[in-house]
Amino acid sequence: MPSFAYKVIRKKGFSANASISISGDKGVVVRAPFWMSMGMIEGFIREKSSWIEKNLYRFNTKKITNRYTEGESQLFFGEEYILTISKSENPGKNRVEIIENKIRVEINGMLPAEKQSEKIKEALLYWYLEKGIEIITQKVNYFSNEMRVNYKRINLKNVTSIWGSCSPSNCLSFNRKLVMAPHEVVDYVVIHEVAHMRHRNHGPNFWKLVESFDSQYKYHRKWLKLNHHLLSI
Repeated sequence: MPSFAYKVIRKKGFSANASISISGDKGVVVRAPFWMSMGMIEGFIREKSSWIEKNLYRFNTKKITNRYTEGESQLFFGEEYILTISKSENPGKNRVEIIENKIRVEINGMLPAEKQSEKIKEALLYWYLEKGIEIITQKVNYFSNEMRVNYKRINLKNVTSIWGSCSPSNCLSFNRKLVMAPHEVVDYVVIHEVAHMRHRNHGPNFWKLVESFDSQYKYHRKWLKLNHHLLSI
């Protein structure tokens, strides 16, 4: 299992080989002939994994800049959605919803063009934080119950250096960028912080507890290290 996310695109027409491209905005893209099975593609990726990981580090410090325009890709808990914009004559609250594979943002159509991108960004951020805290709270409640611990409060924060923290008074804080990460990766971060309410260090007992709830925690931790540059909110 690779420690990075990738997207497979099937080539049209005849092609004998698969190829890999890596960029700061799209991550790892594998272009494969239509006849190549997923097993063969996965074998190709495993063969090139060292090269891929080495080159991913080149992009880890690059920030992905969203323009908040029609057709732009947005991530929500690991799924990619296409941003669509609709305009309303209602000057009230902006509306955001997921429809199939799209995130639809409805804004006031009377806004000047130069202010529309800013309002789209505000609407998306509010929606991400509202939905994110709801889903992460569900995860915290589940794992807290399983570990028989109690937390005081949950926050989503705009931070760059950490993914989560647990205070001495059991206040849990999470990086709001986690709203874009896959569920299993978010689960690891939640498990990590909830486990700190049992063990206040990173000793053997702590990691044993984490592993009992996430046997792939090393992979999920490495995924964050390699893919954090793709999470921009």
